[in-house]
Amino acid sequence: PLESFKGKGSELGFKYDFGKCYDNLQKQKLSLECLDSGVDSLLKFHKVTIIVRNADIFQEELKAGLKNYIDENTDNKDDREELNSLLDEMVENQTSDFHRLVRVVDRETLGQLKKEAKITYLEYLLENIDSTTENVRGLIYLQDLIRRLRLIEAYIGDINKPDGDYLVSYHGTQVNYRDMFSRSEAFDYLPIVPIIAGSLGETTDDAGGDRQFICGLKLKFGNPVQSRGGDRVFDYYLNLLNPDSEEHLAALEEPANHETFFRKALKIAFLYYFVFASRSNPLAPNYDTDSELNYNPIAGFEQNVVSILQGSDEDAKKELFRNFIQGFEKFNIAHKINSLKQLLQKCILDQTILPPRTEPRQILIKRGLLENIDRTLTTGKFFKEVVARNPKETLQYISVGKPNLSPRAICQLPLNITIEDVRYFPTDEFQSFSMEYNIKGMQALPVVWVPKTDRSKGVFYKNFPNKSVVFPYDNRRLDNQKGLKPQAAFVYKFAVALMSYICLQILLDKLPNNLFVPMIRLHEGYHENPSHSEKFMGHFSKTLCHILSEKHRSNSKGFRIIGTPSGLTIRNGLSSLYSILPKKFRFNNVQLSPELDNLAIITVSTRDSDVRKNRGNRADRKACLFGEVTGIRRQADDTIQVGMLKTFSENYSLQHLYTQPSILGDIVTQLYNRGYRNFLYISQAPYMSTLHITQNDEDDKLFFMSKDIIRILKGEREDIRIYPVFFDKYYVHSPKQHRGESFYIQDTTQLTSLFADTSKQAAVFFNLFNGIKVEQGDKNFYNGVISYSTLLNIYEGILDDGDIRQGLIYDGTIKDTLLHYLTIFHFSRYKARQKISLKLDPFDRIIGDNSVGALSEFSHAGGSATFNALAFLNKVREVLSVTETV
Repeated sequence: PLESFKGKGSELGFKYDFGKCYDNLQKQKLSLECLDSGVDSLLKFHKVTIIVRNADIFQEELKAGLKNYIDENTDNKDDREELNSLLDEMVENQTSDFHRLVRVVDRETLGQLKKEAKITYLEYLLENIDSTTENVRGLIYLQDLIRRLRLIEAYIGDINKPDGDYLVSYHGTQVNYRDMFSRSEAFDYLPIVPIIAGSLGETTDDAGGDRQFICGLKLKFGNPVQSRGGDRVFDYYLNLLNPDSEEHLAALEEPANHETFFRKALKIAFLYYFVFASRSNPLAPNYDTDSELNYNPIAGFEQNVVSILQGSDEDAKKELFRNFIQGFEKFNIAHKINSLKQLLQKCILDQTILPPRTEPRQILIKRGLLENIDRTLTTGKFFKEVVARNPKETLQYISVGKPNLSPRAICQLPLNITIEDVRYFPTDEFQSFSMEYNIKGMQALPVVWVPKTDRSKGVFYKNFPNKSVVFPYDNRRLDNQKGLKPQAAFVYKFAVALMSYICLQILLDKLPNNLFVPMIRLHEGYHENPSHSEKFMGHFSKTLCHILSEKHRSNSKGFRIIGTPSGLTIRNGLSSLYSILPKKFRFNNVQLSPELDNLAIITVSTRDSDVRKNRGNRADRKACLFGEVTGIRRQADDTIQVGMLKTFSENYSLQHLYTQPSILGDIVTQLYNRGYRNFLYISQAPYMSTLHITQNDEDDKLFFMSKDIIRILKGEREDIRIYPVFFDKYYVHSPKQHRGESFYIQDTTQLTSLFADTSKQAAVFFNLFNGIKVEQGDKNFYNGVISYSTLLNIYEGILDDGDIRQGLIYDGTIKDTLLHYLTIFHFSRYKARQKISLKLDPFDRIIGDNSVGALSEFSHAGGSATFNALAFLNKVREVLSVTETV
């Protein structure tokens, strides 16, 4: 029985204080309006709004621009008529280069707009920093960073340079710098750079043709990179560039990684030279800060760098990289980065509310993309071959800049970028409640993963004396140097996945369904630098827990036994392990709606199955759909029970994934038969990262929020209510130190100021914040906020829009009750036990970079494809179920 696991929870093992009741849990209401002039803001949020104008008439503008090009470059009437005829034919043909270019602008340009927004944000901060600041050097470094980022844009956008000037290579891997730095992620390797973090919404104004994109902003401060044992970002990327580093040498020996790694090295070389190359040492006695603003990286790059990178002497390139690193050390670039970091952090810490700033910009399609008129007359093609060959390479002919009438543009699309400083203020409104576990009647099958070393065996025998299922493993089996080679490593991982699942399935088939399978993993590596075997076991155990939880409940947690884990570490780890178990909540003085005595939360996501890298046609692929169901029920004693009910996963072709995923209908049917009538359906935000210039059926599907899927969920059941909800996370700074307090905003009128949809098709209805910093130590600067939104006026004939508005938008007991349920769901997944607070992202098992879908992937034997272990186990489960029925 699981109740036999009751204990203090302070020693390594499965014992935990399940009997404890956590009283006086609280959440405090916040306001986006300052209710008391003497109160400082609790949170500070910077957001960016990008509004693209006249998107609906872009195709007309592009055609008009091509006609102007014809008129300007032809004197012969017959040639002009022939070219106009060719143009008309191209516009009519939906598969032509004209429509390929339209699709490129539609699908790829938003990334460029976000890149421009990052520089605009730096300019916004610079504008609002007092020029009399004590950190004069930091101010100069900020000006210089902006200047150099603009120089990168000028260099790659130089219309007088042919493409050949931008072609460089390293060990046979060729890149085009113009193409590489035209993309949204161009600046991501920098130690200090703005990050677009969190999408609050997208809207389309059907009447005016405007497209609006609203995102959060935060600053990256060059903090330690975990995968390198805590190296700062600057040192981490220089280490990759260093030809003598362990990582660089390992990449040279691994052909499967050549292209990815060498592209990365060439990108670091360009970016770090342009941003950090200098002849001025900040620690020199005669240092002149203003000299930084006079250095021209373009001239130095063209004179000393590009010719080497375009040559065939690989040793010369390695020596060039070594010289970069020596130069950065000689001129103390890290010191400059630290000064800039201090300046920007002080700026964010300032309580002064900054005025909004709107900057006009334009998307410009360059004439360099066009063939000359004579060639067009000969071949019938207006555009260069790159339009048909590679959409992303076409980006080099599309730029974002300040408005002007450029004679070298085919056409222009106007837009605005607005930066705003948003504040959150505390109120006196609190809600209190209590929480305790409810494990009565549950059985357990404990599982332990133990490295085959004397140390781990000793820890196991000392701390796990009771019966358990034990999986011993060699924690050095997958090491880079002495471990298995890639093909053998794949076979090993494949065998571990297959055999561990089958073994546990055989055991579980003989046990009752109401079973909990806790898995504890022992690790000897450090958190910053775990062994590859430990990392794989950690990831795969999550996959195994997910598929086992379809009939049972299972969760996994690792403990590092280098040194003796502290009692706090053990308690926090065990609270994470047991976070999915049922818990009972009791509210104090809260009125709950009698119409909402139950709620099922269905969370769903997807991941491609066995993807070949760089494979072109996605339509032929298969995907693994997976999710989790949490049940919330009001009990007879007015307590509310919350707990995970089950998980699910199934494989589908992409053609059927968003239209016929029958498993979702089956899940609702199972829940309906158990008495559930209210469903909070949560998926990834249905944002497509496009400008929506091309309007087609695919745009309207909204992925897992599509009408087809909502129709499957609803079925023929008229007595159920489905609330379609999506969420995202954005980041704020809080000047105060919090100890895990929990805060919320549910005033829809106020939240509209964060995201206002003029078409009234989307609405933000709830924000939650837990006061816990995103990272620890020096990274401890930003807090995460989770923002919930819903879709309105979308599901006519399927869902009652009035139900959605009553449950999520309009003030009243139904909305209050539903949001209470959602809040205690966050609390039920808490992990820290010192100060109980809501878990900011309780969906991370299903959605995000650390979801079971992401952790289920590892490389195939040859390294050219990605293997999806969850999708594989779905097939194994299918085979086993057929075998059982034979």
